[in-house]
Amino acid sequence: MRGIIGLFMVMLTWPVAAQQLQPGQSVADFALPAASTGWGQRLAEQRGQPVMLILSGRCDRCEERLAAYQLLAESHAADGLVSWILWPPKGRDEAPQMRIPVLINDAASAAARQFGNGPAVLLINRDGVLDQLISGNLNSHYDDTRQQLSRWLQTLSNRP
Repeated sequence: MRGIIGLFMVMLTWPVAAQQLQPGQSVADFALPAASTGWGQRLAEQRGQPVMLILSGRCDRCEERLAAYQLLAESHAADGLVSWILWPPKGRDEAPQMRIPVLINDAASAAARQFGNGPAVLLINRDGVLDQLISGNLNSHYDDTRQQLSRWLQTLSNRP
């Protein structure tokens, strides 16, 4: 009986995982409110700019965990990189206080449905296509993200 229940649970979750965005696919437009100011951000307004989305995963005041990514984003802002942190609130969790926008990405949002709930880093090109997806623990993937981001931005700058 447990085997049947387990198989049923896999069947229920499989379509959700299959719908998550993969590299090479267009990213659907979404708008999310900012955690601190209430001002929102809309992906379609960034068309023509490279975008880095940092999906924080569940965290409560996790500034330390995201500080390196904030510095990375700021160091490439002169290259035209737009960076946002997508934070999924839960219960009484407080949003991280960062210099780059922290957007509320609750489970019902369009962004959460296409990206999952992280943690991950997504690099979206000027045409709105996901070029790179780096999934998993942000701390252990930081060096890889830093290197991939630099190479990716260099590639974008060499395109006509």
